[in-house]
Amino acid sequence: MPENIEEINDPLRVAEEWLKQGRQVALATVIETWGSAPRPSGSHLVVDADGNFQGSVSGGCVEGAVVSEALDVIAAGSPKLLEFGVTDETAWQVGLSCGGRIRVHVRKIGAPEQGDLETLNAARLSRRAVLVATDLADGTNSLLRQGDAVDVAMSDAVEQAHRTGRSRSVEVGGKTLFLNAYVPQPRLVVVGAVHITQALVPMARLAGYPVEIVDPRSAFATPERFPKVPLHARWPQEVLRVDVPLDSYTALAAVTHDPKIDDVAVRLALEAGCFYVGALGSRKTHAARVARLAVAGLSAESVARVSSPIGLNIAAANPAEIAVAILAEVIQSFRLRGLQARNDAV
Repeated sequence: MPENIEEINDPLRVAEEWLKQGRQVALATVIETWGSAPRPSGSHLVVDADGNFQGSVSGGCVEGAVVSEALDVIAAGSPKLLEFGVTDETAWQVGLSCGGRIRVHVRKIGAPEQGDLETLNAARLSRRAVLVATDLADGTNSLLRQGDAVDVAMSDAVEQAHRTGRSRSVEVGGKTLFLNAYVPQPRLVVVGAVHITQALVPMARLAGYPVEIVDPRSAFATPERFPKVPLHARWPQEVLRVDVPLDSYTALAAVTHDPKIDDVAVRLALEAGCFYVGALGSRKTHAARVARLAVAGLSAESVARVSSPIGLNIAAANPAEIAVAILAEVIQSFRLRGLQARNDAV
């Protein structure tokens, strides 16, 4: 699942800091789960030679055993593959309430890998998708950014990992590789503090999309109308270039219905490669918008990415229904991004 690297206790950031301090470090990673395992594949636990640790591979169920094994890995240098499972009768005692099982790979990371770890964390902090392919036999790994050239034998698996954010094991050339995908959390920027937005914000949050609102009309963008939501009562060109920089893991919905506000936001979103760009308005209104964007220098191919009328066509008739349509289209765009281009090329 998408991650939040902003957390101060992020295990990979802790591992980087510990290596800078000269500590010996092992990294434990969940590579497979069954049943009620509480942590997903790709979760990390970092351990140093003194037994200090950060992160989790099971929510506390087997951390003690993993730390003990990690100390052995630090001493010996060779990776280990661990498997833990419980029966239904004892599951409640350790937190795997349906008799779940997990497999955990533990490897030592040292000074030679510090540069790769720094590159990985820098990519994550800058909201770029990155993947680490680890050979489960010898613990060696390679870092792949989205768009990097990869062996044709694993190109489909790498593309799927980048697109879905799901980490998993694959067989490539007689080797078992674990592909750990680090995908930025998708987010939604709404331009327009309107009634649609009031309905859209709580829905988007439930779906796992953090929301920020931009609207220079201070009478609309008020904490009373949008409690506990990041509000920017300034023009989009002021906010979206610095305070809320757009990227390919951002969806933008422009719903003010005012071209002085919406047009610049749409243009910036297209230039940034946002995975979804939607704008409120009828087909006639959108045709005029298309003409204005063309005059502003955007290509016809780029402008064609704008969804307008905004949202999936569910015959929405009020602000709440329009919000449902917008969120549904955002989710669809995120989950299917890149697939249409591949299908068209086949």
